[in-house]
Amino acid sequence: MRSLVIVVLSFTLSSGAMAHDRSGCSATDYAPESIKVLSEPSAKANSLQSIPRERTASLVRVDAFASRSGDWLKVRGDQYEGWVSARDVVCRVLPQEAQDTIAKQAAEVLQALKTANMPELRRSVHPVKGLRFSPYGTVDSKTDVVLTASQLSGALQDPTKRVWGADDGSGAPIRLTFVRYYHKFVYDRDFAQASQVRYNSEDEGRAWEQYPNAILVDYRLPETANLPQEHLRLVFEQHQGKWYLSGIIHDGWTI
Repeated sequence: MRSLVIVVLSFTLSSGAMAHDRSGCSATDYAPESIKVLSEPSAKANSLQSIPRERTASLVRVDAFASRSGDWLKVRGDQYEGWVSARDVVCRVLPQEAQDTIAKQAAEVLQALKTANMPELRRSVHPVKGLRFSPYGTVDSKTDVVLTASQLSGALQDPTKRVWGADDGSGAPIRLTFVRYYHKFVYDRDFAQASQVRYNSEDEGRAWEQYPNAILVDYRLPETANLPQEHLRLVFEQHQGKWYLSGIIHDGWTI
């Protein structure tokens, strides 16, 4: 049995993390002193405005756009509306707004996971980023497997073995077919019975480093006499006015 991953509340900010508040808009450590607001989600677009990094808290998030070269956020200021690079600005959705925005969609995704309904699940998958599977709460973008929506359709019948990361105890590669990974690192327990569901809570640890502008939905099953505490986290990211599932994070003990 593996040791439970412990999320430390006072974690050290990564280079892309927010410089101050954990909600609303903030400049990242990458941001220059003056941040350009552009007419389109492209580095080649016309500049509409430049704002000091300390004024990013006054911005209001409107939308997001994902591309292979990087993510963009559409923001509104006092007298302008345009795009900023997600490398420079993070706009966290507040917990209540996150719940209001995503609760119904998250429940539908959870039901698809519960019933292993891959055709239904693929409807929610991010069209640009696909769906990343993280076997542990540490989340490792270098080793986590990403599948596209089309790859999910027949995934449960696919005999291909993939390396899904490294075992947190031995360090050995997690080499499994999708169906075996699914029943061990995705829906190994009935998370639809979770006693606690949290939306964009502050203590998501490494998940915030990888998904700084996402909505994170955390389904928590408490420890019992026979079973340890476990979490299933669904990650939703915005793209062109809609929210899509882009990550599934399993956090807990595995056998």
